[in-house]
Amino acid sequence: MTGTTHLTRLRTRMLATAYSNADFWARRWAFLTDQAVGALARRDPAAAETLAASLLAPEFLHDTQILGAAVEAGIDTSHWEERREKARTYAREAHELPSQFNPDTEAARIWASLFEHYKPIAAALAAHLRELPPTWQEDLFTPSPDSPTGHQSDPERPGPETAPYDVSWEDCPACFEAQDQCRYHAGVLAGMEYQRDLITTALTDHTAIDQLQERHAEREASAAQTAAADTSTLATA
Repeated sequence: MTGTTHLTRLRTRMLATAYSNADFWARRWAFLTDQAVGALARRDPAAAETLAASLLAPEFLHDTQILGAAVEAGIDTSHWEERREKARTYAREAHELPSQFNPDTEAARIWASLFEHYKPIAAALAAHLRELPPTWQEDLFTPSPDSPTGHQSDPERPGPETAPYDVSWEDCPACFEAQDQCRYHAGVLAGMEYQRDLITTALTDHTAIDQLQERHAEREASAAQTAAADTSTLATA
């Protein structure tokens, strides 16, 4: 791509990411960024070229730059510091997690999260643990080889998050804690991927299109029969 403009190189990278990246949000942000830069290019090509050059040669981003841009845009930033501290509190860098984590540390973390977000559950758990028999360790951790629990392997990473999820993935404490998509957002993404696959199939598979059209015709005929029956009943009454 030698000799091409910064704008062309940037849009190539953005669209290639939107097409091939495995992460839904990465694809979405890449495509929307491309659309925004493209809109700017149609209005002010020189400004778009300058912006593309800055995006392709990233420098360290200072807080003053971000806050200054927010103030210029009239955005209230009073809660941003609290939001960032919250994210840093929950964030757990994946490269810092050992393959075999410390059970005592994880137990303390899970208990602290339960106590902060789900006090009734923490109390019920404490009561349940107090009621365990003296042989609880042997009962729980020496299962029969034939039982389903006898073949469980230790996970490489800590278990499911305990923080509550937030519908907004940007502010979701559970995503921060898991340093990944929480169970809720993983489910949302799976549903969106499933819906996308259905739409793709419906648009590309001729057999599926025929079946959809047949089903649509059947539903229209059924609705017409129901309407006719209702009309006949009203006329008789």
